[in-house]
Amino acid sequence: MCRCKYPKIISKKNINLVEDELGDRCYKTSFTLGNNGKNVLIISRAPKGIESNSCNSEYRRIIKYLNDKSLELKGIKKITIVNLFVLYEVNKEDLFREYLLEGKEYVEGNDNKVTNDSIIREEIKEADYIFCAWGEPAEGMYDLYSNRVETILKILREEIMSSKDKKYALRVGDVSKKGYPKHCLAWSYKDEINNLLE
Repeated sequence: MCRCKYPKIISKKNINLVEDELGDRCYKTSFTLGNNGKNVLIISRAPKGIESNSCNSEYRRIIKYLNDKSLELKGIKKITIVNLFVLYEVNKEDLFREYLLEGKEYVEGNDNKVTNDSIIREEIKEADYIFCAWGEPAEGMYDLYSNRVETILKILREEIMSSKDKKYALRVGDVSKKGYPKHCLAWSYKDEINNLLE
């Protein structure tokens, strides 16, 4: 995995994590960029770890891509990343193994007082721009994955329809052959921002 420095626009003291009590699962990661601008939410597949001295390639790609598109988005105040599944992902096979061992609610993060779905709902309420970026399912996980995507799309639809503020459901670039939005690591800096449903 590529380890690189945080982009200059990120101060490490402005990174916020919400994890479970053991630190094995992450519900959200937030990067505060400033006091003005829009709140941007990324809904990805599974969280990546945060290290104090390096930035993983997924977070770097998200931050750099959005910073490059900042004018188009009318400035960015905060970037928050939530995920379909809450286990720190080393690879897709680990996620599938934990699903088999621990169960659906555990990998989805809906087995505690704090539930992943409630956090995702709250972040959608706060966001101006919501980027769906979960990519395609891992082999063997199609049913779990598609059910999870349906749940998140239902929450997204409910929150957009009930909001008094304008919200945008977006994706980066084209959808996959199976109709999924590109995963953040597949984003090209040349990709355009598109409406999720176009």
